[in-house]
Amino acid sequence: MRGWLLVVFIVFFGFVIHAVTSRLIGLVGPRIHFPFVDAAKRVMKMLVVAICAVLIMGALGVDLGGIWTMISAAMAMVAVGFVAMWSVLSNALCTMIILFTHPFEVGDEIEFMEPVIKGRVVNLNFMYTTLENDDGSLVQVPNNMFFQRIIKRRPGKATVTLGAQLQNPDRAE
Repeated sequence: MRGWLLVVFIVFFGFVIHAVTSRLIGLVGPRIHFPFVDAAKRVMKMLVVAICAVLIMGALGVDLGGIWTMISAAMAMVAVGFVAMWSVLSNALCTMIILFTHPFEVGDEIEFMEPVIKGRVVNLNFMYTTLENDDGSLVQVPNNMFFQRIIKRRPGKATVTLGAQLQNPDRAE
């Protein structure tokens, strides 16, 4: 009986923690121009559910040794996958940094110093920023390059914010 009471307690506090974190993400996300509010809420929900599930199993007397072994093995596989995907992760992380720091907007003209690459920013996605040259050709620059090279920026008339561009890629000119 005591185990089931603890389960009810864990479930109740799981709902409370989920509600509070979801509300905080919903309030803070738009203020810091974080375009992935819904995704952050889903990740937080999965994390709360996973933690509650482990706590419930422990409260019911389930041996958690095998579960921890399975979780550790899964985390090791994920780590190996991360190492294998370092370039993709690097670009995705750099995209997030670009979104938070706003070094440029869609419509700005930017120029990399070495090698010289320049153009107007017309698109930003998780992997590349697309520049349009004076001759109309498009150049896709990996987002991690913005943190490895010196860049000149001339603000242009932004047609759309970077956050809006990522949420609706078809809006770019």
